[in-house]
Amino acid sequence: MRLVIDTDPGNGIPGADIDDGLAIGLALRSPEITLEAITVVAGNVPVERGVDCALEILEAADATHVPVYRGASKPLVQDPAGWRARLNLRRDEKRARELWQDVRTTGATVAPDSLPAAQALVDIVNANPGDITVLAIAPLTNIATAMILDPEWSKKVHRLVIMAGAFDMPNVLQELNASYDPEATHLVLSSSMPLLMVPLDVTTRTLMRLSDVDQLESAGTPLSRYLATTVRPWVTWQGESFGRPGCALHDPLALAALIDPSVISTRVACVDIELRGALTRGRTIAWNPSDAELLYADLALPDVRTVTIADDVDNSRFMPLLLDRLMS
Repeated sequence: MRLVIDTDPGNGIPGADIDDGLAIGLALRSPEITLEAITVVAGNVPVERGVDCALEILEAADATHVPVYRGASKPLVQDPAGWRARLNLRRDEKRARELWQDVRTTGATVAPDSLPAAQALVDIVNANPGDITVLAIAPLTNIATAMILDPEWSKKVHRLVIMAGAFDMPNVLQELNASYDPEATHLVLSSSMPLLMVPLDVTTRTLMRLSDVDQLESAGTPLSRYLATTVRPWVTWQGESFGRPGCALHDPLALAALIDPSVISTRVACVDIELRGALTRGRTIAWNPSDAELLYADLALPDVRTVTIADDVDNSRFMPLLLDRLMS
């Protein structure tokens, strides 16, 4: 499988999620995958840190032949100030600073490619029409920009897999990857690309414990040590902050579903994202147009294609796959 990962990795940043880094590591340690490139976008962290993190992971994995491209620093339309303020707030928490104080990332010694990420996405797919799968585990600005640069691009992508959205999650009014750039998400959901969507509803059923981090560290490879060092404070912080025994593995699950489709079950539905409502902007909505019990009154439901949505996970298959590959 020839794969491009569009991502916003934040390993080493206090309070920043580390699941992108684990997904990149999983791709690098999976023989089924040829990682063609990594494109980076602002989201979980500012784009500059995301680029540095991607390069650090590639160096730890002895995979600096994989090019990294810097992408969008802000959404297509939306002012990112609200999201940045929320993300920065948790990174400034005293406990987060304490947990990450001993994490020292050395920085990358190689530079990213000078080509903008969206153009790289266009060029890679156009050079290999029908052969490139894109895994988008970040806000969808780079993907939407590629669609704008080349209106035929979506017809040449083999498949797009996105970790984004939340449909039936209490108190989750917005999910970062979908809501950071709602206009971009709408463009992607409206496209003709074969699409698998892995939402928060399913990814929050996964769990990495500190004992798993211990296993990862015990493997003793440069990649496993880098990942264990940067993952440990996040797992600890999640446990202390929310009373959980570990952290959810959002992005690695999306990649694992490409390697072994049996790790998830799926359903088919129409999907869109709200762009206007004062309380609902950025919320993803799914409905089954063939369900006789579909309940609505005067809503003007758009006539959109259906997409495949992950609706459950088999952790007995997923976690061994993830740990075995990362420890290899």
